[in-house]
Order: sequence, then structure tokens, then C-alpha cells
Amino acid sequence: MNNVPILLQALRGAAKTPPPIWLMRQAGRYLPEYMAERQKFPDFMEFCFNSDVVTKVTLQPIERFDFDAAIIFSDILTIPHFLGQTVKFEKGHGPILAKVDWTDFLKNSEQKDLSNDYQPLFQSITDVKNALPSDKALIGFAGSPWTIGTYMIGGGKSKGFSEIVKFAETQSQTFKGILDLLTDQVIKLLLGQIKAGCDVVQIFDSWAAAVPVQQREEWLWSPLRKIYKAIKTVYPETPIIYYGKGISLDYPALIPDLPGVCFGLDQSVDVKWANSAIQKFAPVQGNLDPEKLVMGDFQKDVQNILENLSVGPFVFNLGHGILPETPIPHVHQLIELVKGWKS
Repeated sequence: MNNVPILLQALRGAAKTPPPIWLMRQAGRYLPEYMAERQKFPDFMEFCFNSDVVTKVTLQPIERFDFDAAIIFSDILTIPHFLGQTVKFEKGHGPILAKVDWTDFLKNSEQKDLSNDYQPLFQSITDVKNALPSDKALIGFAGSPWTIGTYMIGGGKSKGFSEIVKFAETQSQTFKGILDLLTDQVIKLLLGQIKAGCDVVQIFDSWAAAVPVQQREEWLWSPLRKIYKAIKTVYPETPIIYYGKGISLDYPALIPDLPGVCFGLDQSVDVKWANSAIQKFAPVQGNLDPEKLVMGDFQKDVQNILENLSVGPFVFNLGHGILPETPIPHVHQLIELVKGWKS
């Protein structure tokens, strides 16, 4: 197992001391070297599809911090962008997605092949993989169908999700068509990323908690099972991480249908509970509060996480993405704490 990256060992069920560490959004706005590259591209989507710059910014946090994994730099909204729904990023506002006629959009998107559009991303993956040391893993990712769908229907990041839920319930056939389309495209994107060189894929379901409990089977879990099955049919050895923010209590019931999936925990999750309810049956990832990393008061939290979760298959991470105002010395301190852990 010496040549197998420690992240892969943990995701395949091994308890490692110290555990592997990477951070969600580790390539991004808290790094001055990232900002230097970002400023060269007024259009964010153009930035995402310049293979040379994506390769460079993906490797930056590895070079600076020596994380155990790189995550390819991209965005979950590339799928609607290439399907024909204009996506613009405005400073201080985030993504803005154009309104579409759903009947025409779904008809035009049916069986659409985006593989040529994704070639710059796939090239970046291959280039990063070739540049990474053999003990580092490369993570690919996509948004979940539900989370991507909220942006598409709401025209951007939703402050409240009542309008999205209302759309889904009152225009159920159209909503089903959107979910089916996105499920198919997420599968194709993740398979393409693995083929290009990704060792692991993560599914981001940042807005999962907005789904009413009675709708979660149809809107969250059925698409997730389809994605899982499609990936495991082609790449049975490739680990999958599912990060659902705010819905960790649902995880134990999912474990039998998704063997081997690593469950990402947000910062609200009680790690003692996670150890007994989830980690006895599946790997877990998480879950330091990103705000604590900004403030610098995180030593006790890190110790609590490690004491409870490093006993089983575990990947140290944040409970959500790293914040732009995070001081770089705090990241170094966090890595020293985790790497110096002895159970």
C-alpha cells in the first residue's frame, strides 16, 4: 500500500494515523497566487476553461501546503453553462443564470454531448495528474442534480428555497425533466473526469437541506443512487465522496444502498454521533468550522474531531469551503496539528 495515496487508503476503509487532509475550496480566493491568476480573466467561465491556468491553480495549494490531495479547479455551474443557460458571475453577487423556456431548453438539451466542451477541463486533469507526486490523489467533482437545479430554476444562489420547492411541486413533470437531465450530465462529467485521471470524485450537495423530508427520496437519493451505480459499473475501484450540507441525519439510512461511499460532514455534526452512527459502516470526511479557521481558535475543535474520528476510516476537512478571508498561517497551523496527531 506504500505507493497508494493515503487519501485512497482511507477512502477504501483504512484507519490512518495521522489521517489524510485536504480542504474544500483549497484552490481559491484566500491565496494571493490564485488571485494573481484570476485577475487576468474578467470572465470566470473563461478562467475555468483555460487548461493551463486551471492546472496551475489546482497545484498551488499542494505546492504551498503539501495537502494529501488536489481537487481540480472548476465550478458546479459548468453543466448549465454548456447546456445553453447563460451563466455570469458578478462581483459581490455571485452567479446569475439567464431565464429559460423550460420546454425548449429540455428539448434542446436531450442527449446533448458536452464532451468536446469539457476537453480543456479533462486536459487540465491529465496535466495535474502527471505533475502530482505519486503519494497525492486527485479529486474531481460535480454538483448534485438538486443543487445545480436550484441555481438553474432560481436564476442564481437562492436566499430562500420556497420558490424552488414550489416550482418542483407545481411543475413536477418539468422539474423531473430537469433532474433527469442533470443526473445524466453529472454521470457523464464524473466519468469523463475519472477517465482523464481523477482518483476520487466528490458530489457537492450544498443545498440538500432545503428539500422537504418527504421529497428527499425522489429529489436527492434516487438521483444519487443512479450516479453511484453508473460510476461503480465503469470504475468500481474509484471512491466517491458525498457531501450533503445539513442532512447528515439521513446518512445512516443511505449506507446500505451506497457501499463504500465516504460521507462528508458539515460543521454542525456531532462527531461522537458520527463515529457510532456512520463511521462504523462507512468512511467519513470533515468537519472543522471554516469560521474557526479564520479566527484561529480551532485547536480544541481539531483535537475533538481527531479523537472521535481518526479511530476509523477518516479524511480531515472543513465542514464547508475555506473562506476567502482565511489567514494563510492558520492553514499551516491546521496542517501541523493534523499531521502531528498521534492517537
